[in-house]
Amino acid sequence: MPVEGSEFQIEADSLILAIGQQPDIAYLDGTGVKFRSDGAIITDPASRMTDTEQVYAGGDVTRGPAIIIQACEDGRRAAMAICQEFGIDFALLPARPAELSGEDVLRAKGARTRKVLQHEPDLLPVVQRAGWDLVEQTLDETAARAEAARCLQCSALCDKCVEVCPNRANYTYHVEPVRWTLPVLACRDGTLAVVGEEAFTVTQARQIVHVDDLCNECGNCATFCVHQGKPYADKPRLFLNEADFLHEDDNAFFIMGNTVRRREGGQEASLTLGKGTFVFENDQVRASLSGDWKIEELELKDAFDGTRSLEEAAEMAVVLKGLADSLPFLLTAGESLR
Repeated sequence: MPVEGSEFQIEADSLILAIGQQPDIAYLDGTGVKFRSDGAIITDPASRMTDTEQVYAGGDVTRGPAIIIQACEDGRRAAMAICQEFGIDFALLPARPAELSGEDVLRAKGARTRKVLQHEPDLLPVVQRAGWDLVEQTLDETAARAEAARCLQCSALCDKCVEVCPNRANYTYHVEPVRWTLPVLACRDGTLAVVGEEAFTVTQARQIVHVDDLCNECGNCATFCVHQGKPYADKPRLFLNEADFLHEDDNAFFIMGNTVRRREGGQEASLTLGKGTFVFENDQVRASLSGDWKIEELELKDAFDGTRSLEEAAEMAVVLKGLADSLPFLLTAGESLR
């Protein structure tokens, strides 16, 4: 609302309008770049390339008034397309999540149970705001450190689905980060052969397992998931009852001793851990491997076309070892139910 007598004048050499005005794209006249009826530049949604070769556009000139995050998305799509055109790998900068000790985890969990108000910066009194002095002051070192201490380490520690589950069906477990080279298999002249390699990497030590026997699909974990996921469906689903496991088609795990069984696409596979060895088996192959995933023995059970990855087996190994080390009571709970 207008405040009488509050007007003031500021001398300026130039004035920049930055309040969502229409972009000035007159310089594109005669270039061949095409526009929609509302004046927006027409681009391919996937690459943000215009009808003119090697000309890309994004942001408000293509969308109309929108948020800066969408403009960033357009820039990234264009960058990926340009890299692809020149045969350059488009790689994101390596992520560097915080590495939390057990003490750090407990401290972060404790901080989440209480509310600490933001450390507001000092403001310049209203009567002194007629000039160019900074209105919102910067934080001094003590206040800046106190503000930084409010960080809840969400990028390194989530566990929200564990905390909100009323049935305690979600559990955190720990795995050793791994970087393995897995063999790729194919049928050659009626036998099973190694025809290539692929990388398998797990970088996050904290993982979540979902115990399906305890879940009634209330949806709490999906509602509160900060990653817009559905933990009760997305996380590895461990079954303590074998009969329930056999009724599942996808994302189902069942552990008995040193063997983990898994069902995907209605098909079952198993992985058994020995002393420094793995034995993987499904309807098509049986493979004995060393602890570093080198082939020791192969058996073709049913011929197939194309290639077969052992990524499924590597995932099973990570789940089995992680649960055995972190949550052994879940494995013995299955024995008591049977």
